[in-house]
Amino acid sequence: MNDKTLFFCRTPLQAIIINKLLENISGNHHIIYRPNNNSQKHQHYFNKIKSDHKTFLVFEPLKFSHALSSIYDWFSLSRDVRMSKYNQLFIASIGDMVFSFFAERNSTARINLFDDGMFNLSKVEFNQWVESDSVNKKITRTLFLGEKPLVTHNRINHHYTIYPSELCWLNCHTTELKGLFKINNTLIASPKVKKKKLRIILGSAYFPTEIDRNMNRIEKRNIQHEAIINSDKFDVYIPHPSHPSKPKYIDELNQLFEEHPINLMIAEDLISAICRSGYEVIVYGFGSSTIANLSKDFKTIGIMLDEQMMSQYSILRKLGAKIIKLF
Repeated sequence: MNDKTLFFCRTPLQAIIINKLLENISGNHHIIYRPNNNSQKHQHYFNKIKSDHKTFLVFEPLKFSHALSSIYDWFSLSRDVRMSKYNQLFIASIGDMVFSFFAERNSTARINLFDDGMFNLSKVEFNQWVESDSVNKKITRTLFLGEKPLVTHNRINHHYTIYPSELCWLNCHTTELKGLFKINNTLIASPKVKKKKLRIILGSAYFPTEIDRNMNRIEKRNIQHEAIINSDKFDVYIPHPSHPSKPKYIDELNQLFEEHPINLMIAEDLISAICRSGYEVIVYGFGSSTIANLSKDFKTIGIMLDEQMMSQYSILRKLGAKIIKLF
């Protein structure tokens, strides 16, 4: 068999999922990590991908054109990677322009979706994203042979999910990936010591997106968000990578965070590390994917700031999170 598989990665969470997929997918493959921002976390998680066949594209966006940035990244890849014929394509960020070039050039390949956070569980939000488009994107896809996101969507053959499979709605085969962040109790330090409870707040970042440009709602969310993260009710504050604030935590965690740097690790891994050190945690967040990702294995509470955020209510409850409404 000469099957060749391409994995396309944009975030640390996606890198963790790819490592899980690699446990059962052997053979000829290549992984492209195209980071979606300039966070140091990307290089850290790229280095942790368990493969020698991988390429990291440095985040160097052209301010005046996302389309030109995609073209630059495409030609930054080796000719062998660009022109190889792939039998399988794995993608989470289905609307990525560079991936669209691969999808169009490999029209008979099986496309497998894996999760980009809770985004994949919301049919409305997912379809809005797939259907959103711009003139620049259309022109770029026409000139450089990119596949339309809607066509890619219709080609999805298999969904590999980190959530309970019954929550998935795509009309394709579904496989649930388990144990990404679950704590093995045998690894917890000092088992004779009574666990101390820690209240952890995970920050968010609210700004306009292609599918939500309601500036009034975004401004109100930011005001409430700032008041909560700056309160004295939490032992640990882990900021969102896109938020300018600094992390906060009690002094006894200094050594733990020296060994597990907040600037390099995602919240899911940090919380797992805290629990392995013998603490019991309650994790608060603003209806984020991180809360969804942790809800199967940890005590989580989602904070809803407005009615629009309540669209996540049902999903978070099904995953095991409790909900607090602040409106």
